[in-house]
Amino acid sequence: MTQATNELVLGIELNEQYAQITYYHQSVKEPMTLGASADAEHALLPMGMRQDSRGRWQLWDGKDGAKETAQQQSGVTDLYNRIERKETVLCCGRSYEPQEFLAVYFQLCLSKLKLLTKDTKLQVMVTVRELDDWWSTVIVEALERNGLDRKQIYLQDYLSSFYYHTINQKKELWYQDVALLTYEDEAIVGYVLHIDRSTRPAIATVTPVARQLMNEEVRAGRGDIEWQKEKDRLFFELLKKVFERRNISASYLMGDYFNKSWAERSIQFLCYRRHAFQGRNLYSKGACYAVMERVGLTEGHGIIFGGRDMIERNLGMEMSVRGKETYYPLVNAGINWYEAHHVCEFILNGERELRVLSQPMAEGEKVVHMMRFPGLPSRPERATRLRMTVWFSSATCCHIEVEDLGFGGLYRSSGLSWKRELHF
Repeated sequence: MTQATNELVLGIELNEQYAQITYYHQSVKEPMTLGASADAEHALLPMGMRQDSRGRWQLWDGKDGAKETAQQQSGVTDLYNRIERKETVLCCGRSYEPQEFLAVYFQLCLSKLKLLTKDTKLQVMVTVRELDDWWSTVIVEALERNGLDRKQIYLQDYLSSFYYHTINQKKELWYQDVALLTYEDEAIVGYVLHIDRSTRPAIATVTPVARQLMNEEVRAGRGDIEWQKEKDRLFFELLKKVFERRNISASYLMGDYFNKSWAERSIQFLCYRRHAFQGRNLYSKGACYAVMERVGLTEGHGIIFGGRDMIERNLGMEMSVRGKETYYPLVNAGINWYEAHHVCEFILNGERELRVLSQPMAEGEKVVHMMRFPGLPSRPERATRLRMTVWFSSATCCHIEVEDLGFGGLYRSSGLSWKRELHF
């Protein structure tokens, strides 16, 4: 159930060809997917830009084939891949760093919501196929260049978006396992969402269970009609592997690759006594639902999504707070690594080292990680203030940085800082 709010919540999907935006605002009952034009419900925003004769940036639509070469000379149509390759983009007589060019692209996308962005607080979730440290950095910086604070920015991968989309549908669609069929890297891949309800809270996982290449090598010179029959056969065999020994209540076909013109037998199998859906906006809609949950606009489901980006260990310290020894949490398990960021300040009581505790979210022993401060000036007890920053660059790699702040006007900062990586 959604709640009334003046927040504007966006789920943005980025891929090699296009971006797609799904939004939620108090003016709509459920998340809505933005079309590139009013008469195109599922139109996509092209992943490219060009400059017009006045030097103003526009989304490049590529509709006019005769002008394509000229447009490419004053723009770029391969933005996603250029960012992934960390390329500096040379365009219109100047060079752009990836995050700078992506910031312009986000500005054009957000301008399509200008009527809704007035007097609203923006919350944005960006979803890409696979998140790494580079993509998380470039996306955050590009959105910050558009005036967003880091606290307004969220990130997740496609499989996380699939999970959030699924659990926000009618429960009858996900009371058993749910299948996702996608076409990626010239192959059909079958994923299965499974919720383990034997744990408290329940833990959901999405696992790849079958893959079938559908490239020219597999086609092996077959004519169009023969190749369509072979594709249907191969897809049907993949579906049997996905559904084997599983109770699947619903299936989702993602994208335009799957077509009844060739997948006749396979789609009949999918739809037999079960729900099956096909569409393009699953990822952007799942991203929108995810950020709605993050900011408290929907009720939680009592489920933790155990995706590949989830941190599986709790991090904390034991310290004295208001004279009482207590456990101070730094990072809680169950969140994605690119959302894990903690800053705190504390005063040393004669110590010259730090003890960070880690413990698995499931049962397991605590591990003590020592961090020493060589070169830290000798000062009286409770006269050294430190700032600690904790962040992750992957689900299993934690970074800790500690800075010496001195102690007010009594003791100046030494300017020293210490770093340590924890690998789990």
